[in-house]
Amino acid sequence: MASTEDDRQVRISKIAGRYLVFDIDDVAYIRRQHGICAVFTGTMPQNPTQNVFLGLPLELYAEDAKMLLDRKVAYIADDPLEHLTQLKSMDDATRKSYLQSIKTQRRTAQLVFNEAKAQSMAKHKDKRKPKQPQPPVVVPTELPLPASSADDVTAAVDQEEEGGAESLLESSSSKPVKTDSSTPPQKPLVKEKLPAITPTTSNAMISNGISNPDVENHTALPLYSYLNERGYFITPGLRFGGDFSVYPGDPFRYHAHYMANSYGWDEKIPMLDLVTSGRLGTAVKKSFLMGGQKPATENSEAGELRAFCIEWAGM
Repeated sequence: MASTEDDRQVRISKIAGRYLVFDIDDVAYIRRQHGICAVFTGTMPQNPTQNVFLGLPLELYAEDAKMLLDRKVAYIADDPLEHLTQLKSMDDATRKSYLQSIKTQRRTAQLVFNEAKAQSMAKHKDKRKPKQPQPPVVVPTELPLPASSADDVTAAVDQEEEGGAESLLESSSSKPVKTDSSTPPQKPLVKEKLPAITPTTSNAMISNGISNPDVENHTALPLYSYLNERGYFITPGLRFGGDFSVYPGDPFRYHAHYMANSYGWDEKIPMLDLVTSGRLGTAVKKSFLMGGQKPATENSEAGELRAFCIEWAGM
């Protein structure tokens, strides 16, 4: 990974026809510098049904991947192919280096876990209520023993004196060791094991990825690039009935202003689509935006892109 943002190359992993970004630094870079939000798709194995706060990897549109390739700030790596190829041709030095990187990740994870555990214990310690003082224990005074009990005690003392000579000859190890019941027994020291790490990508194993410029070029790419170059942030628009939801800034700070659909230059748009999309966009306080690009010909490249905004009146 490059050290500066000027020469950074974002690694896009192509897995099962999907374009995924696993590096959190790359995710932050393309969001800040290129206005690409995309969708987080990662979840926890212990709770795979959660859908509120998803995490890495970030899944890109094909338009996102193509646009980053055109700007020469990313490359696409075929992870399954490169992973198997590297495993078959890995030498001893590379194998040791890869295993060492896994151990480093395990140690880092253990340090983070220990720090979080210490903070949690300190937080709960402050919330604990102070223990109330216990009432003093009253020791009863010695009472005279009955005659039968006194005889038993005298016999026990005589028996102990008779066995005194033998007890002196015994080794000290055979004597029972008295333990103080007030002190808790010490637990044996157990070496704490490092947590297991499952690598999500082959980045540490594969040094250089193979750039694959053959990205699916959807018809929505011209409209997508047109809006992105003008500073708009774009997210999936399925919940609003369109191809994209268009934001004037970062979605963390703004609401979407448009719901956008892309059409071909000569494509006929059914009137029902205009009515339903226009009314739906107005109902959710957004404008319906549609656009298309003039196709390239033998004598000219792709032409201008035209976009129109429809807002339903009287609602």
